[in-house]
Amino acid sequence: MLVPNSFRKLSSFMVFVVALLGAVQSVQAVGIVSRSCLPAGAQESVTVDWTFSKDWYWTGSDHFRNGALLHTPNSGWSHTWRSYAGHLGNEFWYGSVAGHHWRWSASTGIALMGISTATDCNLGQWGL
Repeated sequence: MLVPNSFRKLSSFMVFVVALLGAVQSVQAVGIVSRSCLPAGAQESVTVDWTFSKDWYWTGSDHFRNGALLHTPNSGWSHTWRSYAGHLGNEFWYGSVAGHHWRWSASTGIALMGISTATDCNLGQWGL
């Protein structure tokens, strides 16, 4: 039986779409950011999966004043899509923030995803 050319093209396209969807599902869109933002009232570091897929994350947020480390709030290990370490309020304006963003998986163990830094609100940066 002869298969029409348009059917072959459609079949090839469908194989491509299925392969592409499989590849997209395996990619995680994880962003990391730190902020030291007086107008928003936040000193924080955040790890977020923009696909809302949960994974094991730990986020630490080092807060400094004049180069001296004052404290390090952290999220602890959580199975979540958004890991947050920081505080809100205007009593903690130290100057700079350094975030440490970690992920754990059974297959790869603990891995540092990145370090984010800030001396301002970083409103245009979300680690995309």
